[in-house]
Amino acid sequence: MANVVTERFDALLRWVENDGGSLNPAIEIFHDEVTRASFRVRESCSTGVDDAIVTLPLSKSLSYLDAIDGHPDFGFSSSPSTSNHDDESYFPGDFLKNTPPHVIGRFFLMQQYLLGSKSKWWPYIRTLPQPEHMSSILPVVWPSDDIEFLRGTNAFTAVQDVRSNLKKEYKHAMKLLPENYHTAYTRPLYHWAFSIFTSRSFRPSLILPEETQLSIPCELDDFSILLPLYDIGNHSPLAKIAWSTDKQTRLCTLKSRQTYSAGEQVFNNYGMKTNVELLLGYGFTLPENDNLHNDYIHIKTKADPDAGDLAATHIVSLRPMAHQSSFVGRSKLLSAESMSCLPCFSHVQDTLIAALYEAITKGGDETGEIDLANIMRGEIPGEVVTKIVDSLGSKLSMDLEEIEVNEPEYEPTNRNQQLAIEHRDQCKKVLENALRSLLAGNG
Repeated sequence: MANVVTERFDALLRWVENDGGSLNPAIEIFHDEVTRASFRVRESCSTGVDDAIVTLPLSKSLSYLDAIDGHPDFGFSSSPSTSNHDDESYFPGDFLKNTPPHVIGRFFLMQQYLLGSKSKWWPYIRTLPQPEHMSSILPVVWPSDDIEFLRGTNAFTAVQDVRSNLKKEYKHAMKLLPENYHTAYTRPLYHWAFSIFTSRSFRPSLILPEETQLSIPCELDDFSILLPLYDIGNHSPLAKIAWSTDKQTRLCTLKSRQTYSAGEQVFNNYGMKTNVELLLGYGFTLPENDNLHNDYIHIKTKADPDAGDLAATHIVSLRPMAHQSSFVGRSKLLSAESMSCLPCFSHVQDTLIAALYEAITKGGDETGEIDLANIMRGEIPGEVVTKIVDSLGSKLSMDLEEIEVNEPEYEPTNRNQQLAIEHRDQCKKVLENALRSLLAGNG
């Protein structure tokens, strides 16, 4: 089996190189049961600051744009001299015009999978997790028994919402496709395509050259892009990286902004994502250690009609937001001064404290703008601090109770269930720590 996997990744690399792409010769594609595929520095090699890890021609990317490339109804062409289509391979115009771009991208991936070795992207697609293995990719496509282990957490609610949306998207799309599509383009295959895009794709605004962005017939980030080879890099929130695309050569390059020694894994950085976001989007979480934790609870507040805001999401942290190990937490603070706050606010994002302050004082005797730092330091009326603490305590207690009353009735029997148990245990720790900090009072 190992030889088959190695051969497939070797073929992927040759396919990328055929169009001018490359993998740094000091780096190899390493495969094991823990990380699956990853980038590692070869023995006796090293990499330096600003060394390119991967260089990928945009002609090898896969997205919604490939589904409409050269279509007479859209006027979009990735390259005037080449096309990935003959007329028969296009989806029907009615489908393309009345289906959201992100859904079209998934159907295009499904089409290329169904084409098998006839697809231009086959060397890439055969290295991806295959549809028969999708039940271990993301919580959204886990079996129902596994999803139950998340009940009571933010993740469980999010999974239900996404599954509902996927059902509606698929049903709407299939109504626009002729009968002859219905046998092959199944709901499980759509879930697979969703999982691949969710766990491996990149935002167009970060990848595409400006002139390409201007010619796209939809909002720029209404879809996402798969980048073969590029997407092998695993995530570390501490990894220092840079992405850039040369508009002349149309080569997209991932550079490391740090050094790596022989045998070390070379990481990408997916951004400041909490463990619940990593679990839902990528199917893994980062374990807690002394130097880094990634465990946070997400709390939504209602929109402010006067400000025209959508519902805002704030985080509550396992450790104080100012703690050196709260890497994501510190990145989300609106003000650096918020790190010097009342002990009772120390585990809570300053935007949530501000939102509660505004809700509590609205229409009251408070006049003028109050500086965020003053609120966080408690330089506001004592009764307002008490109301904020009580409101937070009530919400966090309810969330903790929700997890506790939904404890699984039996022991985990597979990786999905074990991952869910570990996640719910960390969620409980976040809530318990934050509640303890509230009891520290405002002194």
